Amino acid sequence: MSGQHDELLELLDKSGAELFALLTRLTLRQDVAEELMQELFIKLSHSRGPNKVTNWDAYARKAAVNLAFDWRRSRRRAEPRLEQVREQNPNGESPLGRLIRSEELQETLNAIERLNKSARQVVVLRYIQQKSYDDIAGELGKSSHHVRALCSRAMSRLRDILGCNHRQISQKEM
Repeated sequence: MSGQHDELLELLDKSGAELFALLTRLTLRQDVAEELMQELFIKLSHSRGPNKVTNWDAYARKAAVNLAFDWRRSRRRAEPRLEQVREQNPNGESPLGRLIRSEELQETLNAIERLNKSARQVVVLRYIQQKSYDDIAGELGKSSHHVRALCSRAMSRLRDILGCNHRQISQKEM
């Protein structure tokens, strides 16, 4: 147990900030990310078969993504709260613009949630964490070409979910 404890402490030192940033991006809330970080490390410390885990960083990232989307699933889409609308934006964006951007981000995250686990994992690693195809391939144990194909299919599925492929704007409508 001591060896596993040491590995988890090393993981926290090495990847804690990155895991927290990932959870914050996926939940859009720092307070929830803090709670999920605690839950993540409790789950990791109680995980069965620690000898089976060869890459704690990849295992923790996958667990964090699953926790974040489980949290999103358990929470029904709430109306934007007033404090979210009032947040100061250094870009000078209007409250309406921030609200629209927030709703679009919520809709995109909800669509990502509807993907299967492997597609969701690839989308999160590529577009939220901005990892290269080679890094993702190494982490998932797949070829770079396979990761590109997974990513392409996942993005096509996201477009379908979001309704981007259903309607083309014609010149008359413009």
